[in-house]
Amino acid sequence: MNNNAGLFSIQGRNFAQDCILRTYFILFAPHALKMSIFRNCLLTVFAILVSPWQVARAAAPVAGLAGFISPHGQDIWFWLTLALLALAIITAAYTWHVRALKRQKRALETEIRLRTTEIQAQKEELEKINQALLKVNKRQEAQQSELTRFLAVASHDLRQPMHALNLYLGALFNFELPAAVRPVVNNLRNCARTMDDMFANLLDLSRLDAQIVEPQLQEFAIAEVLGKLDVEFTPQAIAKGLHFEIHHSMVIVNSDVDLVEQILRNLIANALRYTPDGQVVVRCMEFDQQLQIAVEDTGIGISKHDQETIFEEFFQVESASESRRSTAGMGLGLAIVQRLVRLLHIPIKLQSQPGQGSTFAISLPLAASQEVTDKHGRSKASNSASLLQALIVVIDDDESILTAMRALLERWDARVITATTGADALALCSEEIKIPDLLICDYRLKLNENGINVIANLREEFNHHIPAILITGDASPQLSGDAKAAKLILMHKPIQAESLHGTLTQLLNEAKE
Repeated sequence: MNNNAGLFSIQGRNFAQDCILRTYFILFAPHALKMSIFRNCLLTVFAILVSPWQVARAAAPVAGLAGFISPHGQDIWFWLTLALLALAIITAAYTWHVRALKRQKRALETEIRLRTTEIQAQKEELEKINQALLKVNKRQEAQQSELTRFLAVASHDLRQPMHALNLYLGALFNFELPAAVRPVVNNLRNCARTMDDMFANLLDLSRLDAQIVEPQLQEFAIAEVLGKLDVEFTPQAIAKGLHFEIHHSMVIVNSDVDLVEQILRNLIANALRYTPDGQVVVRCMEFDQQLQIAVEDTGIGISKHDQETIFEEFFQVESASESRRSTAGMGLGLAIVQRLVRLLHIPIKLQSQPGQGSTFAISLPLAASQEVTDKHGRSKASNSASLLQALIVVIDDDESILTAMRALLERWDARVITATTGADALALCSEEIKIPDLLICDYRLKLNENGINVIANLREEFNHHIPAILITGDASPQLSGDAKAAKLILMHKPIQAESLHGTLTQLLNEAKE
């Protein structure tokens, strides 16, 4: 009898502990685990409700059913009440958890709706911004197109008066002037040359910043470029009392011939301008499939501090003397060089010390083929040949240009024919018994004529390849390519008298060979 009572006591305690553990898991276990425990709890309650009769039946032969049910906690109603209490706790906990999950679900749905509304608003805002940016982009494209047209007009119309001024000054300088007047004319020419440089640099910088310059890569002999620069800058160096020398190279490089020429022109002009005495030397050296072209001068030099900003617009060295400042430009030459080397993806190096000169060097990739052409591009400006009695035909639709060009060429002892159209030039040349020695023609003429076609017609009429110079204010790569295909020397306005004389002399010498 005591054993049976102990058995029921142990079962009651185990059941209570089991109910407590199961209730804990119902409250805090994951949802899937809770459902499994809930089902187990229902089975356990059912088993507990049945177990007293099973135990009583097993103990009946020993003590009888009356001994089983005692006032110490083994009554069936005690077990039933405890089971129902546990079931109520479990049900309440589960119901509370389900409601909590529903609240979380409603909160998440509300959060999702809010987030969706915010994302939609952000999307609409981004679409508005994109539309605004698209309008701004179209406006910028329209402005860039207008800038391109402006530059095209400026390159021709605005250069015309400067071009005529240079020609008049060149002709005036060749007259026999009183000793007191000659320095004044010389200073006037220097001022005009400075204005030319400033004007050309401003236009070039504007074109580069407008991103309307695209490199036209091709293989070309670097000697052709160096020869033109030799002709252009030798008279300037002599006039300043400087020794100027270009060490020519016979290699062929792969780059944009016009942009490379512009880079070297700016570097040489910068060296001549800031070298009061001594020399300016251009050296060429091959290494590692590259041609390095270095422009060395014995000028004022550049400090380490200034070397960091020397390529910025309008920058000038602070230590420069007043005399140098009076002939200096606007500080745009090196800024243009910096943009051009970036456009061509070529490196530029600078070595300089104050008072000991400067060296600027660029590197160009060598072409795969290194077949040397017959034309070296070597300068022949120093040759003794002159323009004496050379018949030169000048075609330009601007009367002031024709007058200035006639005055300049006649001062160089040349015979000159001037005309405003190709037809007039042909009619005037027909009256001569001699084929023209040289042709000088402006690119843009009236009646939709252009200089390339006019020169081609004159050459065809005389059945002779007459050396010719095409003069223009248009710096487009397309025109440069067309002029080269027509075997014309292309010169950009405004032109210095010394450069024109050197180019004419070189063409005459080549024609005689």
